[in-house]
Amino acid sequence: MSLRPLRSALEAWRPFPAGGGDPLSVISAAWAGIVGARVAQDSSPLEVSGDALIVATRSSAWSQQLQFLAPQILERIQELAVGRQLTRLHFRTGKIAHTRKSGTRSGARANQRIAAGPAPLPAADETEAFERLRRRVAEARRLAPATCATCSAPIERGTLCAPCEGSIASRRRTALERVLFNAPWLSPEEIRLQVRDAGSDEIEAARRALLQRWWLVLERARRTGRDLTRRERSIASSYVLLQSGLAPDRITPAVVRNVLGDEMEAQLSGAAASKKTSR
Repeated sequence: MSLRPLRSALEAWRPFPAGGGDPLSVISAAWAGIVGARVAQDSSPLEVSGDALIVATRSSAWSQQLQFLAPQILERIQELAVGRQLTRLHFRTGKIAHTRKSGTRSGARANQRIAAGPAPLPAADETEAFERLRRRVAEARRLAPATCATCSAPIERGTLCAPCEGSIASRRRTALERVLFNAPWLSPEEIRLQVRDAGSDEIEAARRALLQRWWLVLERARRTGRDLTRRERSIASSYVLLQSGLAPDRITPAVVRNVLGDEMEAQLSGAAASKKTSR
């Protein structure tokens, strides 16, 4: 009988898994540490079939929830060294067996090691879900390098979060469109006196959007051949001013015809109505 160095013997040695070498027993003993105590109350390992672990759950909702957590559960099972490579999880709705507590030190250490990592568990009700969210937001605010100046949400850079930036931009866009509708002849410098912090690009974007929107309204009215309504007349007037860039006192019928065309100019001036009356 030949002797081997102690070092090589130790490197070749592996501990037997807890629970007498039965993978299901090992997993069952550590189940609460794998998925958390709350989830363990509504699920339990049922059977090992090939490379799959079959898990019983209390309802289909629990099966669906745990399916999303399958990669994390399998990773934690592998940490137990159960002696078999498990790569799949199958969930069945059925009776939940009480998971046995680990009676060995190795099982206890495995539970402690696995439970050290936080497991994402479904909330029991809406109150608990909102409380978890509140704690997460508070922790994110504490760790964030900065917070939004408007809503105090955690941000990585700048002074505003994306939702607040979007809300402010939307309100500024609405204010720009209101100014352009009521006074379309104003210059960009004059518009900035009405809407603070409005950039040239924002003003031009609002101008193009209004012109496109107004033209669709006027085109529909032109196709009907009817007299323009009061709202359509206001839109047509603002469209001519905004498109031409002229002040109101410089708008002539020729300018209107050049911008809107002869047919629309006739509708705007009421000539179309007089022609209908003469017939």
